[in-house]
Amino acid sequence: MSRASRPSFRSAGRVAAIGLVLASFMIVTLGWLVLADLQREGDLHREGIGAQQVKDSLHELRVQLVELRHAAHAAAAGDDTREAQVIEWRAVEVDAELDYLTLSLSDGAPLPGFAELNTSARELVLHARSVAPLRKSGGPAAARRVLPLLDTIAETALREHRRALDGQEKRVNDRTLARLRIGENLRVYVQWLLAGAGVVLLGLGFGYRHARRREAEALRSIERLALWDGVTGLPNRTFLADRLGEEISRADRHGRSFALLMFDLDGFKEVNDTHGHAAGDRVLAMVGARAARSMRASDFVGRLGGDEFMALLPEATPEGALAVADKLRAALAQPYGFGRKTARLSGSIGIAFYPEHGRDAEALERAADAALYEAKRSGKNRAVMATQPAEAAAPVPPAREVSA
Repeated sequence: MSRASRPSFRSAGRVAAIGLVLASFMIVTLGWLVLADLQREGDLHREGIGAQQVKDSLHELRVQLVELRHAAHAAAAGDDTREAQVIEWRAVEVDAELDYLTLSLSDGAPLPGFAELNTSARELVLHARSVAPLRKSGGPAAARRVLPLLDTIAETALREHRRALDGQEKRVNDRTLARLRIGENLRVYVQWLLAGAGVVLLGLGFGYRHARRREAEALRSIERLALWDGVTGLPNRTFLADRLGEEISRADRHGRSFALLMFDLDGFKEVNDTHGHAAGDRVLAMVGARAARSMRASDFVGRLGGDEFMALLPEATPEGALAVADKLRAALAQPYGFGRKTARLSGSIGIAFYPEHGRDAEALERAADAALYEAKRSGKNRAVMATQPAEAAAPVPPAREVSA
């Protein structure tokens, strides 16, 4: 992996890590809040059931107190033993209800008025139970003498009962409201979770797009370094080799020919030796631009290395290849200015055709290189076309000079 791509991958990993940390923190925090509220809601539900049961018991106690009072009055006025039994039944019910309420309220906060209610209600039970014995021993008059006190105690019990009932209703209402608030909190938590998840996802989306853009830029940079020449901006040797292989396959498929040009600069070494490699790079950059302008739209030109270049001319005829070569030589012969200095160079070109001068890339390049050597040997600044396949050529193959 190239250094250019590493920041992109580190950036993508950093974005993902930050997003996961934020999402995890949000989920844990909201999860803890939700669990705490659910626990509290469960407690309130249980408390609410208990509070409602106490409230129902208070309602039942009031009915029993009123009926106990009426039974005492009836027993004082009549001589029916059944009235005495009713008093006892109501007295037992009141005692049982008071015992239940005392037990139910023992673990919670004190209920306003219940202590007084418990005391007065038990006194009412005691005086109500005394009516029948007084009626039996002293007659109706004796029984009626206890009724005013009994009524006073009953009024006190009912008043304290009202206080206790109001307090219990408030407890029930408070727990109901608390449960409603918890439900509202849960709704808010879900909204937070959705909003937070949306923000995190949006941030991750932007971060991912940014990371992908940087990755694409890094990959383009890698591709450019791997396939393009940094001095001239033209395809490099690797790219040229790939394109040459593709062109051979295309020519075989369609039964067509193409031309391969190899050219270099005459006198380029003197530029490097006299003006330095920086000036040489400037000249090579200008050569690349001029070569690209000299080609047809379908042609492909690149730098092999040093001052040596290659061009592919798909479906070119010999006349067309020579025309491109002449245009190229004319462009390369123009003055090269760098700073305040000027150099004059020329170009030598070797031309080979597929499949006449080679059936594969290596043979075709050898044929074009042999033609280029002949152009150099015969005086430079000229284009020479190969005359025979490179496989059959001598070490220094004879070549036919085409143009000067």
